[in-house]
Amino acid sequence: MVQTQALAGTRVIDAATMVAGPLGASILADFGADVVKVEPITGDESRTFGPGRDGMSGVYSGVNRNKRAIALDLRDEEGRELFHELCAGADVLIENMLPGVRERFGLTPEDLAERHPHLICLSVSGYGESGPLAGRPAMDPVAQALTGLMQATGEPQGRAIKAGPPIADSAAGYLVAVAALVALLAKRRTGAGQHGSVSLVGSLFHLQTPWLGQYLLADHVQTRVGNASNFYAPYNAYPTRDGGAVHVVAFNDRHFGRLARVVGADGLLDDARFADAASRLAHREELDAALAPWFADRDRDDAVELLTEQDVICAPVLAYDEAVVHPQIRALDLVVDVAHETLGPLQVPGVPIKLSATPGRVERPPTTLGEHTAELLQELGHDDEDIARLLAGRVVR
Repeated sequence: MVQTQALAGTRVIDAATMVAGPLGASILADFGADVVKVEPITGDESRTFGPGRDGMSGVYSGVNRNKRAIALDLRDEEGRELFHELCAGADVLIENMLPGVRERFGLTPEDLAERHPHLICLSVSGYGESGPLAGRPAMDPVAQALTGLMQATGEPQGRAIKAGPPIADSAAGYLVAVAALVALLAKRRTGAGQHGSVSLVGSLFHLQTPWLGQYLLADHVQTRVGNASNFYAPYNAYPTRDGGAVHVVAFNDRHFGRLARVVGADGLLDDARFADAASRLAHREELDAALAPWFADRDRDDAVELLTEQDVICAPVLAYDEAVVHPQIRALDLVVDVAHETLGPLQVPGVPIKLSATPGRVERPPTTLGEHTAELLQELGHDDEDIARLLAGRVVR
């Protein structure tokens, strides 16, 4: 089968910073879109976040693969004109400017629609485009707090706690890609662009639809259950002899029977407290206490091997350093190798969507600041003399 890239010929301008917008743009780039990352001449702030190597932030590297990069100053009138030149040849613009900044630069959805009626403009924000909090800045933990996720996360007797990774940002990134694809399909029929928006709050709220369904249908407010479940037992992460843990799920009688036999606790099957799913859930603490010694007497990976041999649903609790080298992660190409011109060999997250005829792939490493500025300006028709003038004037970098 001849493989092609589904979005080849599509130009995307990624003028967003941080995580959500850039991640959405990277997903489009994975499937062949020509994504141009537009940064201020000081760079995307995420370039400075957290651990990195040789000047490259791991956060930036994680969400900015497969792009070309240009750095220009939108505060400069000529810089804004260069931005419009890029938009004139683009299909999609992704940005996360605050409303006041958009107005100051003349880049509101209305301004862009008037000058570039073909353009799909996607605005990414914390709170969305309407409502009492619209226009206010927000970060991932704020979305976790507002949408109920933080209150539903943590140990039963503990305090509310946020999820570790920035899941509001990531959820918004995936919806940015979905929004772009839907708008591109609509543009096939109409030929016209449109404005759309994705918010951290909206994305994370929607990510919790199973739990929200419980409240909206049955007035049930999900409480914190730690590593347990309100639906099944056993369902927990059991500590092992070597300091690790194994998470196990036995959601029906058949799976519970398998687990009981593997751990040598057949007597549990005759115990009235554990006779069916409802009983096991009602007595989950006693059930956990009965199972815990088997795990505590074994190393994590040995326990996983014994359980897996009998088709018990389980997994080792892994840190990132172990997860990235796990055979299943590698088999799915969820970590891929790329070569960077100055940093040498790099590893970046791979493509989780698998398509047979139009697969995604990682072909470009995360960019250095302004790496393709001259190349992109040449494509826009600027000659070497003009590019040198723009560089000297700090309009571009």
